[in-house]
Amino acid sequence: MYMQIAISLARKGFGKTGTNPLVGAIVVKNNKIVGQGFHRKIGEAHAEVCALTEAGSRAQGATLYSNLEPCCYSGQTPPCVEAICHAKIKRVVASMIDPNPNVNGKGINYLKLHNIDVTLNVLNEQAELLNQWYKKYITTKIPYIILKIALSKNGRMSGYKGKYITSESSRRRVHALRSKVSAVLVGINTLISDNPYLTDRLVGRSSPARVVIDPHLKISRTLNFLRPDSRRIVITDQDNDRQKIEDLKKEGTEFIFLSGVYYPIETIVERLKSLNIGSILVEGGILVFSEFFSKKLYDELYIFMAPKNVNKGISILDEISKEVNLDEIKPEKIEEDLLYHVYRSN
Repeated sequence: MYMQIAISLARKGFGKTGTNPLVGAIVVKNNKIVGQGFHRKIGEAHAEVCALTEAGSRAQGATLYSNLEPCCYSGQTPPCVEAICHAKIKRVVASMIDPNPNVNGKGINYLKLHNIDVTLNVLNEQAELLNQWYKKYITTKIPYIILKIALSKNGRMSGYKGKYITSESSRRRVHALRSKVSAVLVGINTLISDNPYLTDRLVGRSSPARVVIDPHLKISRTLNFLRPDSRRIVITDQDNDRQKIEDLKKEGTEFIFLSGVYYPIETIVERLKSLNIGSILVEGGILVFSEFFSKKLYDELYIFMAPKNVNKGISILDEISKEVNLDEIKPEKIEEDLLYHVYRSN
């Protein structure tokens, strides 16, 4: 029960911790929670320290529950294990070992050497699922990638005459996905044709960075993409309109410069990771989606299928079916839409 509370607290950090893990912690004494906290934002205090601070002197002789092994090295904040020892915690319960090579069991050993009892693997499966994106990033330095696509019943990606092909509930689910990632990525054609906000405004949890692949720097100041309510990153050629680039920089837009008109997806992902982006939601369009999908450069795939047939647009279902057998997947019903969710191990 206490670990479930810690995991629930950890989820509050979605979309805000950058490349840091999602961690929640509680301090329990005499079967009563006397302190709790979660990692709110990269660079700020870790969950354990927040919980210990709230507990104060009541932490002495208490048990600390955390969904991740406490850290044992100095990064942007001091080691959590030192704070735990200083607070005179008697026992630590953790869901999983931190896969970070700088920790990876060293935090547990430190606690044991300082005569603190340690219990591991409580709700381990939930904890592993919560931080699977972190596990990939911290061990491979490659961002966790989620592909999302909305299709008509007959497998077309666009061509429906309405503004949206899927239901509002499906769109809310997409916004929830956005709220969990570091960045949302699209191609410039999608940006120009749809003028999306790329925010999580329907759930309002965080403000993921917005990324556009724009080789010819077609981006216009009238686009919602450039609204200053979150980080904006444009991937383009530095030899494009230099005055436009300078003007956009002054307005807070960041740039990744690559040469030519074709940018390898692998190179884009490599450059994004250097900007402390640990997870990416790829939302299209068709060319961008196909590049990621065909190169199997994804960890999760969300296919929203609307109950409408359309005659125009690009059919992509055959390409998807070569990699994923949708007949073997039980879809989730969202209003009249069907959602197929696939995990892929890289």
